[in-house]
Amino acid sequence: MTDKLSIGFLGGGPVTQAIHLPVLATMADRWRVARVMDINLPVAQAVAARCGAEATTDPLQVIEDPAIDAVAICSPNAFHAEQVIAACRAGKRAVLCEKPLAVTREEADAIVAVAAETNTAIMVGTMHRYDPGFRAALAAWREVQDEVVAVRSNIYIPPNGALVDFATQEVPSDGPPPGPPPAAPDPIRLRNTILALAIHDVPLIRTFSGQVGEVLSARRIPPFGYSLFLGNGETSVDMKAFMPGQWPASWTFEVQGRDHALHVDFSPSYVLAGSATATFTDRNGSRSFRFGDNGYQAQWLHLHDVVTGTSAPEVSLADAVEDLQFAIDLAERAAHFLEANQ
Repeated sequence: MTDKLSIGFLGGGPVTQAIHLPVLATMADRWRVARVMDINLPVAQAVAARCGAEATTDPLQVIEDPAIDAVAICSPNAFHAEQVIAACRAGKRAVLCEKPLAVTREEADAIVAVAAETNTAIMVGTMHRYDPGFRAALAAWREVQDEVVAVRSNIYIPPNGALVDFATQEVPSDGPPPGPPPAAPDPIRLRNTILALAIHDVPLIRTFSGQVGEVLSARRIPPFGYSLFLGNGETSVDMKAFMPGQWPASWTFEVQGRDHALHVDFSPSYVLAGSATATFTDRNGSRSFRFGDNGYQAQWLHLHDVVTGTSAPEVSLADAVEDLQFAIDLAERAAHFLEANQ
């Protein structure tokens, strides 16, 4: 018999509604949603009602509830580290934190320290790293140990709302409509965009390139995008992103070696459309990999296995923190390049 764990959510917005709750509905034998917290009470109540959970506007009612085994942190980035640490100190068995884990190196260090003290399992919602299609192609690449020549990450997606509509009927906030973003210099906007969007593929890029290296080109593409080109020894990294655009979602990741190539088409995270389609090519032809579960499904299943002791973590907290440090380094170097070349 499978152990059923209880989960509490901090933040009841689109990511909780359109990604996590539909995913957890596919594994009701493993997870039970116990509480949903949102600062907007009607949102918390409506979202909680969908999964038979209790609603609250107080994060401590989730964090300090002894009946809750794990906490999913889907709050604004600035609260991530504080809430991860609080969940660890409250004795939670696991935390799944959406990207980024923290916004500074100091916050990341504090999370590592408390996790070691409390022995809490912590995962970051880097769904592409757990995607079964990508992982199968990565295993094929590692078998041949080819030298990496070029890495490309291309992200072209429509407004999030368009994808959310495919997955759920969103419960919107009843607050005033958001105003225009505050004016900020382009280097600051570029840094923020990298930490919000490029961070999705940072674990993949780091797997193949190791370090950020030198930023050879950096440009912010309004309203929300970037074009980056990095050089790291013999390896180049090309990163492009733009949203929102009036086109179908296109999220690809490519690796070119001396004798092999890897191409990955990721399905949108907001819909249960299965894994990425990953193709591994050598001189003898191509092999493609695709599976029924997407990266978030694979990650939630794996988190359950880690907490119940049937599996060791595939990604250590130390590795997740190195991903964050890579992202922060990339954001800072790109912002500095843009500032120096304006």
